[in-house]
Amino acid sequence: MGNESRNRLDLAPVERELKSVLRHYALGEFKAARRAEQGFVNDNWIVETTRGRYFLKRRNPRLRRPDLIHAQHHLVGLLRRAGFPAPTIVPTLTGETFLALKGELYEVQEYIDGEPYDHGRPAHQDEAARTLGQYHARVEGFVSEALRRPGELYGPAISGRILTDLSEAWQLDQDSRLKEVSRELRAEVTELAVDFAAHDALPCLVIHGDYYADNLLFDGDRIVGVVDYDKASWQPRVVELAEALIYFASARAGHLRHLVYPGFLQGGPVCRFLPSYAAAVTLVEKEIDSLPDYIRAIWLSVSLRRLLEKGPRPAGALEALQEVLELAQWAKGNVHQMVEAGHAARSVPQAWGCDPNGRQR
Repeated sequence: MGNESRNRLDLAPVERELKSVLRHYALGEFKAARRAEQGFVNDNWIVETTRGRYFLKRRNPRLRRPDLIHAQHHLVGLLRRAGFPAPTIVPTLTGETFLALKGELYEVQEYIDGEPYDHGRPAHQDEAARTLGQYHARVEGFVSEALRRPGELYGPAISGRILTDLSEAWQLDQDSRLKEVSRELRAEVTELAVDFAAHDALPCLVIHGDYYADNLLFDGDRIVGVVDYDKASWQPRVVELAEALIYFASARAGHLRHLVYPGFLQGGPVCRFLPSYAAAVTLVEKEIDSLPDYIRAIWLSVSLRRLLEKGPRPAGALEALQEVLELAQWAKGNVHQMVEAGHAARSVPQAWGCDPNGRQR
């Protein structure tokens, strides 16, 4: 049997499922489908019908809470009405924004035709920053009890718990070098707890929760789609800004080998990102002052969690832990530069040797 025949047989159950779903929508007859390249949690499909192309999502069992889906769709609708490039959700024949069928939950969106984010294109970084600021401006005042979860995303308490679990899983105390790095990491967490305790109450809103390249679609240098609101939740606004800086302002060809992060933040991209973001929203001083702490907390908690998920202690455990420590110490050692960059974004960029156009000298 040829590859084409085997693929056809593999797709047959999926096509039956998709056709069954489409019977509950006024979208014409099924023609073809292919699995979407982006998205690792839900099952996502690009479906072509006699009326056009659509994005069809089968929800992961962990994301099937109807109250959360209603809240997310309420958020998307608010953004659409405000002119933000959120997807258009297609209602079922009965007017619902999602479909419950045979124990599964589905939703259909109009397909957005766009190009991916290009890390080597500064205009894309500028647009990503501006659009994040516009998102935060649009959701100001939007309140949803269902989205007041999952509580704190990052912080010293979370990092401390993960480090404890990792110490037990990897038996760090049984190796003197690993034990020493673990002790230094614990000191970083303890120091971070003191810094977090000094934070004043920060402005909160419903963050997107997954604002990175795969969820941005471009037409030239303009964003035409910001998708995937499954992780939207009520958080300090600076949390998402810190996440975005880590993603959009880090070196792509970084020096770290064992972590999900490539390396440190770069002055030039930070100088570009912050003013573009601040063009849409006004950063307050306490947010700027807390930004380095959140960057440090994200690097610690996410890096340690991903190492824990690797299972038993790998051969490169020492190097991996040293890289986590290196990130934390870099964030601590560059607090002044990051704070100055935040303040400069509200006036004339001058931190990290930036000129008034946001370029690094």
